[in-house]
Amino acid sequence: MIRQANKFDIDAIVELLKQYRQNAPLDVLRYADDEEYIRKLLTELLAGMGFIFLAEKDNVVIGMLIAAIIPNIWNPKAKQCSEVAYWVDPEFRGGSAAYRLITAYVKECESMAKQGKINFYTISKMVNSPDLKYSKFGFEKLEETWYK
Repeated sequence: MIRQANKFDIDAIVELLKQYRQNAPLDVLRYADDEEYIRKLLTELLAGMGFIFLAEKDNVVIGMLIAAIIPNIWNPKAKQCSEVAYWVDPEFRGGSAAYRLITAYVKECESMAKQGKINFYTISKMVNSPDLKYSKFGFEKLEETWYK
């Protein structure tokens, strides 16, 4: 089951984020442990700065997709929705949770675009993530990000 998160889900989301950060390929993400900041950010996203979808199996949260609505860096009059964290517990990969989370994200973003709340939306993939075919959801490759 996929559903929108609410304030009562913050503890479960924090636990998923801990798994997410342990698998991050970038040290600065692996050591992100300011839980007070994370909880505040999640609260702001749930209050309208974005949204969070949760995947559940037998009433246990097994995955998430966190999105933020932000001004575009090049055109502040344009709003974009950006996926900022997308995670499915490895035990539940290979099922339909990842697909259903992306489908819910696309549906929500399409609705917001039709309402004029956003101009476009993005999704990213870390190098160590499973090779999902985002083009199947209508996405086009925009860029690659490199770091040092």
